[in-house]
Amino acid sequence: MRNVPWSSPDIGEEEKEAAKKVIDSGMLTQGKETEAFEKDIESYIGCKNAIAVNNGTSALMTAMLAHGIKSGDEVLVPTFTFIASVNAIIAIGAKPVLVDSDPETFNTTPELMERYLTKKTKAIVPVDVAGMPVDVDAFTEFAKNNNLIMIEDAAEAIGAQYKNNKIGSFNHTAIFSFHMAKLITSVEGGCVVTSNEEIARKCSMIQNHGMQKKYEHKLFGLNFRLTDIQSAIGRAQLKKINEYIKWRNKLVKIYKKELGESVEYQKIPDYANVHPHMIFGVLTDKRKRDYIIKYLKKGGVDTRICWPPVHTQEYHKKIFNGKYPGSEQIASRIINLPIGNMLSKEDVNYVIKIFKKALKN
Repeated sequence: MRNVPWSSPDIGEEEKEAAKKVIDSGMLTQGKETEAFEKDIESYIGCKNAIAVNNGTSALMTAMLAHGIKSGDEVLVPTFTFIASVNAIIAIGAKPVLVDSDPETFNTTPELMERYLTKKTKAIVPVDVAGMPVDVDAFTEFAKNNNLIMIEDAAEAIGAQYKNNKIGSFNHTAIFSFHMAKLITSVEGGCVVTSNEEIARKCSMIQNHGMQKKYEHKLFGLNFRLTDIQSAIGRAQLKKINEYIKWRNKLVKIYKKELGESVEYQKIPDYANVHPHMIFGVLTDKRKRDYIIKYLKKGGVDTRICWPPVHTQEYHKKIFNGKYPGSEQIASRIINLPIGNMLSKEDVNYVIKIFKKALKN
């Protein structure tokens, strides 16, 4: 029986050699290699400032703190997202206000957010689900018209393009994650990207205990630093990103061709002209979904359900109430099939074979 992991990172000799070089240098914490990683990100994205941090959750917290989001402020965020999008808001003392998502694109929209606006609404955090960009222009206009801060949760979307421009290159602040399961990895890691020099300056301090000079702490901050070892790995990965995006799109093309109309897929609007497919989900009959997952597991195929909506989580359902039909519909039908930089065509064809057998039973 073949075993197909859900997502395996591609850590090769380049990454190992880069990490070893840093270890041999004796400078292991945040230093010149992290500065170089930030410059590489700026060059790749086409943004003015990149501030590296230790993970995507920290990136969100850093960005919100830099923008002055505080206790009592309301932040609109989708319930159909990884839990970190909401927990980061809670962690800084602000109030997350959950909104629904479009059951076709899996992303939220300004129209779905609008009904939740109040006098306390300070910011919006649209999420690029699976790496597919939200409608950036629509959200930018929505934020401007309502005098709101926009922070794009692009944790899964590095390399994605909206109308031929890379996510992260726009005027609003965005964040990326470099977790092991992401398109590129620094094992753990993340960054904030922004065109605003003052926000960038604050982010740089916040991720280092709010320190402006040695032991002079101008702002509240925490230890969100990324090490040079991780940055070295991230730099080696970033050089391969275009290759990874191309490969993932080839694998998705095989999935869609072979599975055809037996399942439904995330709708990709024309404005999302590059989708990195950090994760790949298919929508099935909700009555058969759990059976299919079990059948795939029995056949050695690892899958995920990304994600049970935030308002259904054990801790969070004590805080939130309300109905979010689009999000609940996606979550009841979705199966996230294996996708990754190390996944082979043979792996994908095997997954398809087992999936088709499950549908017949």
